[in-house]
Amino acid sequence: MPIPVFTIDGILPPFTGAGPGDDSAFMSPYQADALEVAVLFGTGPRRREILGKWLDHRSALRDLGFDAGFQWLDGSFLEEKEPNDLDIVSFFYYPTALSTEIQKISFWNSHLDVFDRQRVRASFLLDAFFIELEGAPETLVSLSRYYLQLFSHQRESYLWKGMVQVPLGNANDDAAREQLLVSLRSDEPEESQA
Repeated sequence: MPIPVFTIDGILPPFTGAGPGDDSAFMSPYQADALEVAVLFGTGPRRREILGKWLDHRSALRDLGFDAGFQWLDGSFLEEKEPNDLDIVSFFYYPTALSTEIQKISFWNSHLDVFDRQRVRASFLLDAFFIELEGAPETLVSLSRYYLQLFSHQRESYLWKGMVQVPLGNANDDAAREQLLVSLRSDEPEESQA
């Protein structure tokens, strides 16, 4: 099922089906690929800039071996208003070469430009959070519950809203999306291009 259109309140609906018992495709987070995200949400220069930075960050993750998992997308970017950034929660598996906790911590600390929340916000226009899928099940459930509740409601109004889920490792889809963004940027008036 495609990502639904904004509601009259300017948000993604939390579900589109009739209710309990419906297929999970009718509920948030809606499954999508990066190209669908670009087509639906790349509606202006700022949004396209944020989408391009998101693509760059996904590429940086894959370059480090993080090519399995998925991302939840949310925040004002998935609302009908001008966003400052894109909120993401990356659910990931560590590369197989990183088998011990010491190796994982050392690797993480060696790549803070990709993992540190403040650095990622400054460089990639993302408010980024990370959840390791190989962790303890209780921790995974607790963190998922936290982020789902945090991001499934609008900050100001507490209005219940939807999110989008995109596979992490699809480099071909990201490349198609980048081509679309380049094409859209070339159609912008000269004063909008920076």
